[in-house]
Amino acid sequence: QDMVNESEMYSMKYVMVDFPGNQCTRDYYLKRIEHFFANCDKDSAMLWYTGAAEKGTGNWCFKDGVITFQDVFELYLNHLRGKVMYLVCDCSYSGKWRDECVKKYDEIGVGVCGHSSKEQGIMVKVYTSCKYDQEAYELCYTQDVKVDKDKKVLLFWRGKKLASGQITTLFASTKVRCKNGREGPCQTDISRKWGEVLLGHLTYLVQGEDRGKPAWHYVLVDEEKEEQFKEQVKTGNIDVANFGKVLHSGWGEDPPQTIRDEISKRFSAL
Repeated sequence: QDMVNESEMYSMKYVMVDFPGNQCTRDYYLKRIEHFFANCDKDSAMLWYTGAAEKGTGNWCFKDGVITFQDVFELYLNHLRGKVMYLVCDCSYSGKWRDECVKKYDEIGVGVCGHSSKEQGIMVKVYTSCKYDQEAYELCYTQDVKVDKDKKVLLFWRGKKLASGQITTLFASTKVRCKNGREGPCQTDISRKWGEVLLGHLTYLVQGEDRGKPAWHYVLVDEEKEEQFKEQVKTGNIDVANFGKVLHSGWGEDPPQTIRDEISKRFSAL
């Protein structure tokens, strides 16, 4: 409440307040969220959840069931589309909701630029207090969100590793990323996918010898295997197929420029 009072952009409405002995049903909370979205008179709405979450999904837990990302996203499309939704998930396994949002954007065909997001009226920002496979021992957004008094906005951690080991994540689609800026037509390649862009940090080029001949491999490493992959590379003996998806392979010391350009186009950060 104090943080919201410091920021002139926000006003607070309680959608769900759950106390021991006074829990309500999943449907009750969905109706409250629906009412909140349908009656939003600002350009954006922030839905903030702190509480128990389901392992493997990050779904919000209530006494008779869970609320999924799909539940919230459908309510957004039906009642808030054309406005910005800030979705703050300060709970265990919450990074899964960021991943679900990315998948949904690619399914719908929202391009990787704010132009496309605004044209389609789908403008979602997801902030999570940990990755998809982590427990949130520190409720970081509850404890330590800052206020930029000049810009009059709340500031959330992005990709920060906390003392507990959990790492915050972010998905934000509204930023205009093409060279033309906000006023010009979008120049972003429509074939690019959000899922690939956000996996760019897991794309590695491995160069060495295979059966005595120089060879190279581009591999998209499984996130949960990244540290093991790095340690194995140091040994000079590795089967890259054991650590993820091999995107391209070839003989020679270096990959052709055409392959380099393709990987850069698909996976480079925006």
